[in-house]
Amino acid sequence: MKRAAAQILPSAPTLTHFTRASARASALDNLLTILAEGRIRGATRMVRGGRKAVCLFDAEPAELAALLSRRNRRRYQPFGIAIDKRYAFGKGARPVIYMPFREAEAILKPEEIWRVVSIELDRTPPVDWTFEREWRLLGDLPLVPELSVALVETWRDAEEIFSHFSGRPPCAGVLPLSEIFDKP
Repeated sequence: MKRAAAQILPSAPTLTHFTRASARASALDNLLTILAEGRIRGATRMVRGGRKAVCLFDAEPAELAALLSRRNRRRYQPFGIAIDKRYAFGKGARPVIYMPFREAEAILKPEEIWRVVSIELDRTPPVDWTFEREWRLLGDLPLVPELSVALVETWRDAEEIFSHFSGRPPCAGVLPLSEIFDKP
């Protein structure tokens, strides 16, 4: 029985990173750049302290569906990478510290403040990002093709990735999120 269960369960848990459209490129174009470069570049957006970090989610598919809902499209779009969690951990990725920034600034060195995501439950409205279950990695995260899967919105997007890379995208596969979320 244990052997059958091991064959059904995924071999490794994953962390996910999502891209979005920018002034110069669509979310899909940004995903193509990540795949072509073989790395996720760290950024300072939403990261305190001015240090570049890669932001990742440790969320189940149902939680990802909520994060990627239409009401969150300014923040997240359904284009990204799923990465082997053990690999990311080995590269230095860790869960963020959820705490009020004032407390964080009082106990952490300034060069470590990039690890903190604010939680301010006493504000109106409250600030609470804990549902993201975020992890961060300082700097860039190199991709290992066998340990990463491209995530796209639809099969049409998957076809575009395969076409862009002449049928051989530099990842273990391309998965349409519409299949995971059971949406057309």
